[in-house]
Amino acid sequence: MGIKRAVFRCSNSILSKFNLELRISARDFDARLDQPFQLRRIFAALAKISDEWLSRQRFFPVRGSFDTVEVLARFYDAFLASPFRRNDGGSRFNNLAWLHLIAKAMQPSFVIDSGTFRGASAWAFSTAGAKVCTFDIDLSRLARRAENVVYSKSDWTAFDWGTTDFSNTLIYFDDHLDQVRRLIEAAQHGIPVAVFDDDFPVTSFAPMAHAGHALPKIEFALDDELKDWRELSWIDRGQHHIFPIDRSYLNQARSLIAATERLPDTSPVTGIQQTPYRIVRVIPSKGNGIIDSLHTPAALPTPAMVND
Repeated sequence: MGIKRAVFRCSNSILSKFNLELRISARDFDARLDQPFQLRRIFAALAKISDEWLSRQRFFPVRGSFDTVEVLARFYDAFLASPFRRNDGGSRFNNLAWLHLIAKAMQPSFVIDSGTFRGASAWAFSTAGAKVCTFDIDLSRLARRAENVVYSKSDWTAFDWGTTDFSNTLIYFDDHLDQVRRLIEAAQHGIPVAVFDDDFPVTSFAPMAHAGHALPKIEFALDDELKDWRELSWIDRGQHHIFPIDRSYLNQARSLIAATERLPDTSPVTGIQQTPYRIVRVIPSKGNGIIDSLHTPAALPTPAMVND
């Protein structure tokens, strides 16, 4: 073990000259409690947070009834046996548990999962009993195929939905693309509930901007200070980027938000640190499916903001 550590340190000493380093692979819950009564405390604490939120939320009607402690205990066991425990990218336990609980409570007709990556979000929805259509332009990183999931190597907007009724559909975005565009697209399809990963405010968006391809965030549409700005600039790994602020475009998104908030942070309970998802109740749009056809409303409604 001493030799391995010495080689590891020596390798990183060399790699540091190139701004690189080796890291020991880690997974969620590699270090964890193992006494049943202590695990029960974790599930009870998570259930208290979840039940309180579900009882007050105004994003969807709650159709499912279940024992949240038992549901979380089963999901935890399934997660430990899954290939989705890596913490170097993709969704982690806290947020996956929220997707699982929302699907069980909402009981959507089906879920659209935009951004398959390794398949964790589709799996979390599937284990809640939901039917899932998941989309990604690259399915080569898929770690596991789940039951009741249709995997499509395409963008969700390129799929032939025919006369599909979206009135009880949930859509989840983790595709590292323009979130305002995604919200507008969801509204034009009549999808009532959207969940967004990687929705960071202006103060912290830079690491997840993806050279501007993932901008603007939903947070930008909710940020009143941006109306006085012409652009955002940031540095990412030595590269300078500029993103022009199109207020009318942000206004389109804001006019489609009936209510929004971040899901409660369960990091203090699990010890897994991550930014909670944003959930949005979407106002259906009468647009014809072409984003450019939308107009900026003369007077913007103020979205209902809860715990934000």
